[in-house]
Amino acid sequence: MGIDDIIEELNVIKTTFRSKIVTSNFNKIDETEISWDNYRAGIFKNIYAKEYETLIRNRQYSFLLSDSKGFIQFYYNFKGDEIIKVKMAYYPYPVELSESKDDVENLINDTDDEVLMEYYYDLWNIFSHTFELTVNDDELKKLIQDSISHGNNESIESLLLAKLDYIYKITNSSHIRVDYDANVKSHHKCEIQIGAVNYIRFPLQKLISPFLFFEFIFKNIYADDFAKIIKKADYKTKQAITKKRSSDISDFIEENIYIVHD
Repeated sequence: MGIDDIIEELNVIKTTFRSKIVTSNFNKIDETEISWDNYRAGIFKNIYAKEYETLIRNRQYSFLLSDSKGFIQFYYNFKGDEIIKVKMAYYPYPVELSESKDDVENLINDTDDEVLMEYYYDLWNIFSHTFELTVNDDELKKLIQDSISHGNNESIESLLLAKLDYIYKITNSSHIRVDYDANVKSHHKCEIQIGAVNYIRFPLQKLISPFLFFEFIFKNIYADDFAKIIKKADYKTKQAITKKRSSDISDFIEENIYIVHD
């Protein structure tokens, strides 16, 4: 895959899946890089909800998806005609409310997102135990002991966590990505990685095209829409072209598990 092939595929994604794409934000920065404006590298150490919000706020995505389904990133770095580095990632929306937004009260004014605002407030309750104190081990033990002495079998943490379980139907706690590094020596060149779990990676025998990555995410989160899209006359042609652009990883050796497509 050359740099112009990647741009072509990203434009095919933009038109093929436009019904669920809110906005597109990818650019050919120069002859060596495809990214988005103000690209920032690095792995966040914050809770996932804050990582997600920060990336959204700074427009660190290639495609923003509708219906609170998150966003997808495509980053490519070339040296001449050779691909050196790739990141293809899907970041799902962190939480989903069980209650209606009209029922949400006591919001923290640290975010523009109402759902995340309520989420942060409940997390604050857990860490502060709603007693306006900074929790350390001794205080935590005292709170639990006081709870037990009053006949409560459940700790304060359990009750507050139960509140979170009641309010939020789904909590996504990380992202999924395909990483490729032509020069890496410590692990496989191409791998699937879940969030920042550095020690468990799923090796790939092929570097798949951006269209196939987007398709994989799309068909899992928008099953009904995907069923309609694949019936269109030119879809199989697009899919076949992108499969041919997927490239084998040289010197691939894996005796345990690996993933490959035809």
